[in-house]
Amino acid sequence: MDFSWAGIKQSATTFWNRLSSPQKILTVLAPLAVAVALISLITWAGRPQYVAIFTKLSDADAGAITTKLKDLKADYKLADNGSTIMVTQQAAADLRLQLASAGLPEQSKFSFSNLDSMHLGETDADRKLRYVLGLQNELENTLKTLNGVQDARVHLVMPEESLFVDSQKAATAAVTLKLVPGTKLGDVQIRAVANLLAGSVEGLQTENVTIVDTNGNVLSDVLSKDQDPNSLTGTQYQLKQTVEEDTRKSIQSMLDRVLGQGKTVVRINASLDFDQIKRVKQTNGPGALVSEQSSIESSINGTAVGGTPGLDANGAPTYQAVTPGGDVISSKSTATKNYQVDTTQEEQVVSPGAVKRLSVSVMADADSINQDQLDQIKTIVASAAGIQAVRGDDIQVAAIAFNKTDLQQERLAMEEAQKRQQLVTYIGIGAVVLFALFLMVMYMRSRVKKARAEKMMGLADAQPVSLAEAELLMAQQLAEEEAQLKFAQGKAKTVEEIQKQKTKESVELYSRNNPDEVARLMKTWLSEES
Repeated sequence: MDFSWAGIKQSATTFWNRLSSPQKILTVLAPLAVAVALISLITWAGRPQYVAIFTKLSDADAGAITTKLKDLKADYKLADNGSTIMVTQQAAADLRLQLASAGLPEQSKFSFSNLDSMHLGETDADRKLRYVLGLQNELENTLKTLNGVQDARVHLVMPEESLFVDSQKAATAAVTLKLVPGTKLGDVQIRAVANLLAGSVEGLQTENVTIVDTNGNVLSDVLSKDQDPNSLTGTQYQLKQTVEEDTRKSIQSMLDRVLGQGKTVVRINASLDFDQIKRVKQTNGPGALVSEQSSIESSINGTAVGGTPGLDANGAPTYQAVTPGGDVISSKSTATKNYQVDTTQEEQVVSPGAVKRLSVSVMADADSINQDQLDQIKTIVASAAGIQAVRGDDIQVAAIAFNKTDLQQERLAMEEAQKRQQLVTYIGIGAVVLFALFLMVMYMRSRVKKARAEKMMGLADAQPVSLAEAELLMAQQLAEEEAQLKFAQGKAKTVEEIQKQKTKESVELYSRNNPDEVARLMKTWLSEES
């Protein structure tokens, strides 16, 4: 084997010429695919890992921190629209300490930890001011932990204590919330924020808490409703929402099955009767005879004739006998009957929560519905919702062209995401296939080399030859194999012609590259023939 540059180049050229077109393509692409995969793996493994050192920062704090990081020549990245700052994991602890020593972020300047020590020349007013600032900062940090709250600002007004109760002013608080995009706080969460502040600040009542968002919406209006005696309680409001939501879902699911998703919008407004009514009804029947009593009185009236009354010998009184002077007879009869009256008493209690009035509104996409369908929808929805005209229920159905811009953009985004995912999947499959083909080609090459080596060893065993003669025989064998391959592919006319041509070319090529070996071989053949 010639290990010179010319020999190596000649061997590579010979090997390349022996390959077919698919084998050449695989020979080029397989190493490239493996190289790209290795480079990507090395790049990914060597990429630094970033961790967040500050989150939910205001624009001012984020700007100050990034300026300091630039001065420190530290590598950093921004996330969450600039509210989160990320640095490399190795330098995170050191950078956090350096920023803290520089007083960044500035919101950590006032805290309850500042109240642990006294300052020289500090008055009670100064200490109270530091307490209020620290309390505001702690409340802001607490509010930021709530789901849906991205940032928060709290302002407390705590008036001086007065000796007179009538002159004492109440504490007030103002809260500004920056919500996560697409998030809306419910009434329960708003009441929780107000109760949190009222429980943290002495003398603060929930009605003195004002809560707004960064869009200018007053969220604390729900607190004033709680103070209105005519407003609904929490349980009553939940019952109202339950009735409205159950009715809406029932109608919406029915319309979605018929017209498709996103073709209709249903809204329900229910007025419930929360008065508890107790009705008592009493009915009197004819009754039954319980007892009966009757009496007859008779009397005879006459004139009495006789002496005067006196005493006998024993001292007992004596009376003169009466002699009737004339007879007068009178009689009186009475009858009494007692009856028990039959009484029936009914007591009915009407539980609160009955529907007093129901309003249903349905909007349908004008592009997917006509007037006849609109009338049918109105009839069907009225029946499904239980509309009763006697109690003043109302139903409105309208066909309006929907704005589909957002829906189309969302669909396009989903389609793009699916295409990217498919592309990644196809690339992965292609890389696996190429790697498998590369392994298969390497395996086949090793098998071919082994078979050729065994064949050459068999020839050497059958007839002793020199090294040059063995190489020449190998070249002839390779030429014959390539001729057979091209013949099988339809690129040659006859096998004999190709064999002769390739044998000739191989001998000429070997003779040009190894003239000394050819001369020695010729001398050997001539000496053997002689």
